[in-house]
Amino acid sequence: MNSYKPDILKGFELLAIEMPKDYEGKVVCTLIRKRNAQSSERAVLYVHGFLDYFFQKEMADKFIEQGYNFYALDLRKCGRSILPNQKPYNLRKIEEYFADLDAAIAQIKEENNNKLVIFAHSTGGLTTSLYLDKHKDASNALALNSPFLEMNKSWMIRKIGIPFVTLFAGLFPNLAANSNFSTFYEQSLHKTAKGEWDYNLEWKPIAAKMVTLSWLNGIHKAHKAIKQGLNIQCPVLVLSSNKSMKRHEWTDAFHHADLVLSVDQIQRYADKLGKNVIKQKIEGGKHDLVLSEKPMREKVYEIIFSWLSKITT
Repeated sequence: MNSYKPDILKGFELLAIEMPKDYEGKVVCTLIRKRNAQSSERAVLYVHGFLDYFFQKEMADKFIEQGYNFYALDLRKCGRSILPNQKPYNLRKIEEYFADLDAAIAQIKEENNNKLVIFAHSTGGLTTSLYLDKHKDASNALALNSPFLEMNKSWMIRKIGIPFVTLFAGLFPNLAANSNFSTFYEQSLHKTAKGEWDYNLEWKPIAAKMVTLSWLNGIHKAHKAIKQGLNIQCPVLVLSSNKSMKRHEWTDAFHHADLVLSVDQIQRYADKLGKNVIKQKIEGGKHDLVLSEKPMREKVYEIIFSWLSKITT
């Protein structure tokens, strides 16, 4: 059995978990951890978004300060888990990630963690919501950071364009589809552009990427499931910025808005997740709220830990 090894982030360890082969061959997911110096049976598992991986050391330390053991999962074909035989971030259905979550949660519980909180961002929020709808006892709480519950596209694209092109996903799964991703959000983050954060640009690129038809189809089906309604049993906290923005030229206002998703859609579809859902907007927050400017992200942590203190012991 594999053992933990030093991670690229100082003070963290990683465990590469080999998974069954899929349509591209060998598959791994990677569990990253930082144990609390004090004895604790509480853990948090962080799940990243699309074109993303775990690098938010400050976030980990905030949870550790609150008495949690910290874990993060680089899903298959993402970040630390990308293999040479794979198209990075590729998927055919969102359920592919469920096996990674199964493996990570089993490992966390083997390490004497009796209470688990899942904290997930964007596409990670979509994935973990669907996962907990099927695995109702897997977590004691779910906190969502700008979850990807719907495409931030026009009515025509969402209702006609995407359903049409995904009809061909079975025949041409790896055919590239133009995502029309703006680079302004990524520019607002990385220190080599207009941001304050340092991370691996191979694993979280600034340049816009094409998506495959299979990825688009998998996300489309996941969004349909959200709209039909889920039945997550644990308490759910849904956080988002207080506004979204789209412009064709840079403005410093981009530092204080969600440039990726529609805040209105997040707030609307959050009610579809279960019966115990609390929603909160963060004024001036970015898409990844924990990468917002310091006053905003401090508010995020204040809300999360206040909520957790009321629902867990």
